Formats: sequence, structure tokens, C-alpha cells
Amino acid sequence: MSKPNIVVICSDQHHPAITGYRGHPFIETPNLDQLAAAGTYFSSAYSNCPVCTPSRMSFVTGKYPHQIDSWFLGCPLDREEMTWARKLDQAGIPTAMFGKMDFCGDYQDGGFTEYKIIKKRPAFKPYPRKTPLYSRLEGHVRADKRNHIVNAGVREDVVTDGDTGYNKDLGFYDHDRVVTEWAIDYLKRRGAEAEGAGDKDSDGQPWAMYVGLMFPHWPYKVPQAYYDKYFPDRVVLPHDAKFPNDGLHPQVRNMQNALGLGEITEDQLRNVIATYYGMITALDDNIGRIIAELKAQNLYDNTYIVYMSDHGENLGEHGLFYKQCSYEASVGVPLIVKGPGLPAGQRIELPVSLVDLYPTLMDIAGLETEADRPGNSWLPLIRGEQQAGRGAYAFSEYHGNFFKQDWYMLVEDGFKYTYYVNDRPSLFNLRDDPQEMRDLAQMKEYRELLASFEAQLREIVDPEAVSLRAKSQLGLIGPNGEDYTLTMTDPQCKELIKQGVFEDELEFPKWEGPPGILIKE
Repeated sequence: MSKPNIVVICSDQHHPAITGYRGHPFIETPNLDQLAAAGTYFSSAYSNCPVCTPSRMSFVTGKYPHQIDSWFLGCPLDREEMTWARKLDQAGIPTAMFGKMDFCGDYQDGGFTEYKIIKKRPAFKPYPRKTPLYSRLEGHVRADKRNHIVNAGVREDVVTDGDTGYNKDLGFYDHDRVVTEWAIDYLKRRGAEAEGAGDKDSDGQPWAMYVGLMFPHWPYKVPQAYYDKYFPDRVVLPHDAKFPNDGLHPQVRNMQNALGLGEITEDQLRNVIATYYGMITALDDNIGRIIAELKAQNLYDNTYIVYMSDHGENLGEHGLFYKQCSYEASVGVPLIVKGPGLPAGQRIELPVSLVDLYPTLMDIAGLETEADRPGNSWLPLIRGEQQAGRGAYAFSEYHGNFFKQDWYMLVEDGFKYTYYVNDRPSLFNLRDDPQEMRDLAQMKEYRELLASFEAQLREIVDPEAVSLRAKSQLGLIGPNGEDYTLTMTDPQCKELIKQGVFEDELEFPKWEGPPGILIKE
């Protein structure tokens, strides 16, 4: 048998528990369920930053966001950073990227041997920002966030193949269909090459393919047939779905305010949740097509398959939608690993995070992982082997919109600790309180545990120093050292822009390159 191949499939914004293999009562994910049955799934897997670009830059480099200064959408990755794609390519293992990865600006390839990208992510210009990222200031409200929820439902039955793959009214269904077709074409090519090599090349050249799908990322729009599977009664209503929710941590309450959700009725919840479920089933269908092609080309048995998402989706839990916070639905991710010789039908509860992807792929390829990468391969865990150097915790961090203050999270031994700069921490016992309804941080009996978590956090990162660097690069620290997240509101910032004190730099930059699909062959 030739050396193993690698397929990494990454969805966008998939709630970690909304799959059949996790026991959800309604969701239909037969292909993911079969993949989990053939491999190992992790029930405590986490994003290293619950927003698209920092999460992806983290797992492609194998470094935490603060190690690569990837704070938010629009922050470009240093071209000198090694990625697993480039390292595999340099070792003679060709790598292909199809769909979303979120490299920012004119640096889009990340070291992949070939790629096709529909949706391109621009970079802030200038960067570091001079104008404060006003979505982190008091009083900021995004009106479109409520609109996505109340306008959720069935998309018009039209084909929207085009140069962006994004449509604010129709969503990403066509993006994923096209990207899946690219992945299938690549597998057909690889299958033909393997067949052509025949028995003469028992050590045939391995390859690695990354597929970046957009579902179930908002806009919450899905074809009628998928919507009809769930609406109106095959939905699980979210817990603690209060709009507004005065029981939230002050920093999370600020996020809820910034989303501008207002009142969300039960009928609206049923509608958006049914749509989201439909998007997950559509995602599962595309994953099934990729796996079916692997089997058709006789590649399945000799291919490692990783399924994951870049972050989760709150989906109404705690009165929140989208991601950004450290609640399980947001920062948690689904994660499945299947491969030749690995155990089947296994569940692992030890906390892990996506920064482990890099060393896992190096492990598969027989390559060394650099010492400055904090992650560890998942393969020893899956095989039940001892693994020196692996901590029993998962780490995440956030420096982007809707939060005035940066936060850092540790999950270990059944507890979740979140440290907020310039604010009090939070602490949840995930074993006794999996819905995270009871914050223990202000209880005297947990002072020692809080101190232990903070000491452990400071061994990983200096939270204040990193916060200062992030805020500085996002325009939130003034020339005299003033921290605008503490002294300025969003309306005040907008007025200063009108007065010419700050340039009119957008919260989200615009793509300045040529329209159309980016291709490297």
C-alpha cells in the first residue's frame, strides 16, 4: 500500500453538538455519522479563536492567534510563517486547497501547491489600523445581525454561480456545491494517477487536499427540501434564550447588545433553527459526495480524513447568535479523525483544540513539528498511547468585534475558565452544568481554583501585554496610550471620523483585487 493521503474538510460555524453521532434528536447527518463510526470523534474539541480568520490562520500554522498576531478578520498573515501546506509541499507531498481558508489580502496561497478560491478575504489597508475598530467600542450595534435571523428560511430556487460565492439574500449553497465539485474533480485526477501507477509504485506519491465549505455560516438560507425536513416541529429550542439576558457576564452582555437582536419570538427561533439544521444536512450531503468519490477512486482506505469546523454557532443559546464568546456552542467544534489502522467508533473526551491539526498532519506524513508549535498530534490519543508533553487543557482567545475587552479561555478537568482583561473572570463546571448556567467565579470556595487557572494562563500568554498589542494594531490605543475601549463609544468614534480626526476605515475592508475565482495550478 502507498503512503497515506490526507483530506481535511472544514465547515464554517457548525455547532459542536448538532450532529447525529452526538445524539441530537432531529438532525440528519448520515455521512458524518458514518465517518464518526469509522473513526474517532472528540466531544471536547475547541477553536483557538471563535471567528473565521484567526481560527484558520491558527490551525494552518499550528500557532495560537497571539503568536501570529491574527486578531480579527482583515489581519494579514506574515508570509514568512510556515504552514502545514507549505511544509508538506516542500517534503514532496503536493497540497491542494479548494474553497474558504481566509488568508487576507494579496497573500492567498499559504504555500498550497494548487488552489481554487471563490470567496477572497481582503486585508485592512492600512494595517495596523489607524482608526479604532469601532465594533469593539461601547454602543456599537450591527443592525444586519437581527435581519439575518428574522429573514431566515428558504432561498430562492436559482443558481448563483459567480465571482464571490456570496449572496446576502441566498447565502452560500452554491459556493459549497461548486467547491465540492472541485474536490471531486481533484479526487478523480488522483485516482487516475494512482491507477496509472499500478503495482509498479507501491510507495506512490501521497497528497493532501483541504476543502473549505461555508455552510452552516449565515445568511441562514437553504433550499426548500432541506428546510422542510425540520420546520416547524423538528427543532430543539435553545436554553436560556432570553432577549435581552441580564444574567450574562458584562462582556458577553455587551456582545448581546452589539448584535442588536431585540425580541426574538419562539416562531422566529423555530424558523432560524430549522434553516440552520437544513444547512447542516446540506453540508453533510456534500461531505458524503467527497467520501463517495474517495471510495469510487479506491482512495478511501488509504486516506486520513479530518472533519472539523472553524468555530461554532450560539443559535439562540443564552440569548446569543453567531460566535465570538467562550460558551460551548460558540468556541466548541465538531472533530472527527478517520485513518488507516486507527480505531473505529471511538469517542475521546479529553479537551483538544485545532492548533493540534498541524502536528497531526506532520505525524501522518512522518515529518517533524517545529518546537514553537504548541499543539500535539491527535494520533497517539486516538491509538491510546502515552504522549509526552500534551497538556490536559484546551486554550482559546478572542480579540475581535462585539467584545470591548479581550478574553482568554482554558478548559481542563471539567471546568471552563475565561479571563477577561479589565473585568472579572467567569468559571463553569461543565460536568455538573453543561449548559453553563451557573457562573462560579464570584463564589469564595472557588478562589483557589481561579488563582490556579490564572497562573496556568500566564504560563501560556501574558494576557495584558497581548491585549495591548492587539488593541494597538486594531487602532484602539491612542498616541498617548489611551485605551479607547475604556474611554470612547462607537458614536463618539463615528463623530470623530466625520470631523476628520480619524480616517474612514471600514470595519470590514473591501477586496481590491480582480473579480472572479482565484486559481493556482
